[in-house]
Amino acid sequence: MNALATLPAFQAYAVSTLLLGLNLIGLANATALTRAQASEVINPEDQPRDKKAAVVYEEGNEKTARYRRAHRNALENTPIFITTALVLTLMGTSATVGALLFYPYAAFRILHSVCYVRGIQPFRTIFFVLALIVQVVVLGFIGYGAFAG
Repeated sequence: MNALATLPAFQAYAVSTLLLGLNLIGLANATALTRAQASEVINPEDQPRDKKAAVVYEEGNEKTARYRRAHRNALENTPIFITTALVLTLMGTSATVGALLFYPYAAFRILHSVCYVRGIQPFRTIFFVLALIVQVVVLGFIGYGAFAG
């Protein structure tokens, strides 16, 4: 049996990591799909596959740009959470604490991505802030566990 799997919070960590990874993959593929539907490429060497395609680099249609921005935002936030959640898991946090932190974080980030892509305010900001609060709490648990007592 994997030693990590015996840690109390590991299941919550693994599920949240899986969900966050799927969110990133979904956003990346949606970006590529909307770019293809708009007949846009970001690299000149890709143009021979579609002679009509425009090379857009960072520009392009708004739908692709929105997916790209949502993807970048997820890329900025997911790695720090996956890292800190792993540290907290390795510190032996309980299954309850892991579930109460990791599952909501994943849900908030996925809902943030949906709201970002669809342009839904104020919920995009609300879900961002809720995920940020969870992240700060995870950091607080790490700091307390590392430096208290």
